[in-house]
Amino acid sequence: MKVILYIGHHKVGSTALQAFLARNWAALARSGILYPSVDGRGYAQNLSQLLNKTQPKHLPPHLREPHNALAYQMIADVSRRPIPDQFGQLPGTAAMLDMIRQQTDALEPHTVILCAEAFANFGEVGPDLITRLCAAFPAAEFTVYCALRRPDEYLASWHGQRLKVGEPAAPLRSSGLKHYLKTIHFNYRTVVSAWVERVPAARLILRNYADILATGGSVEDFSEHCALSLPDEIEPQGRANPSLPLAAFAVMERANKALAPQPRHNLSMFLQRQAGALCPVANRDVEVFGAPQREQMLAAFRPHEAYLAELIGQPRFFDDLDSILIPRTVPDQDAARQLLDVIDPETIPHPIPRDFIRSLKSSFVPQRQAQHLS
Repeated sequence: MKVILYIGHHKVGSTALQAFLARNWAALARSGILYPSVDGRGYAQNLSQLLNKTQPKHLPPHLREPHNALAYQMIADVSRRPIPDQFGQLPGTAAMLDMIRQQTDALEPHTVILCAEAFANFGEVGPDLITRLCAAFPAAEFTVYCALRRPDEYLASWHGQRLKVGEPAAPLRSSGLKHYLKTIHFNYRTVVSAWVERVPAARLILRNYADILATGGSVEDFSEHCALSLPDEIEPQGRANPSLPLAAFAVMERANKALAPQPRHNLSMFLQRQAGALCPVANRDVEVFGAPQREQMLAAFRPHEAYLAELIGQPRFFDDLDSILIPRTVPDQDAARQLLDVIDPETIPHPIPRDFIRSLKSSFVPQRQAQHLS
């Protein structure tokens, strides 16, 4: 039996891949590819696909991403890290692993896929978690697939992910960057090395996110490089995890400090859906770091780049790594000011905190103006 472990990284199309695997569970299972559930809720959803012969359009995270649920429970077993709210009411780790084993024994698939970007945390939290996970599949042939994104692009995307779900986070151009440098969100060697050491016989697939996009996306790249023979009756998967536009970062950085959970959630949803179309500054033109932080980032990342390049036997992993030094043209504060200028508090939907928007519009000072005043 072949076991494919998708270990992340974050913000590289994992949600789209998970949604594809969950929505096509029945077709994949009939062809010998198992994307196992970890609890009764997932089992019921899979049974519904088989009996009703329909594919669910929208799945909550605990059904779409069962192995993130498993990973976060395993992490909670050995650390004080909380399990994200969307994966609440979980069985224990032993019960979830036993649930996977029972499905594997009953269905006898030729391929099992465990797909969780949260697996990227195992090397940092506790490498023994890797050993425990793999021990659930004795005599299996392992493939470890990991997608990695150039660190400046990745950190901007991950920072936006934190902001959109309501986490307080300092701006990247100030102390925000320093917060990430010793974590898996920058230290890619920590993400990968524990898997290389704990599963030495595994086939290791490291993919540059830029190449994944060129291939067509996460589903296409994963299927091609893991040699999956997909059945004809599957349904394609579009984008599954909308991002917060970079111009909205400064707005949500303030909102997450000032607003209660429900109003800031409402504002985040509005900005995810509308800010990209409203803002006159394109995402590709917004600078969230600043030149000093970009220089620091490149210097700090070079050892991780050297490790990745050695693993794949190439001179470079990210061929365009030096492009980290090239700042974009519009500072994030200026982009936020332009976004606020086109938002009319009187016409936005009522659940959006209008008073907060009015306050920002009257008090927000863009970067260039702030520098001039100082």
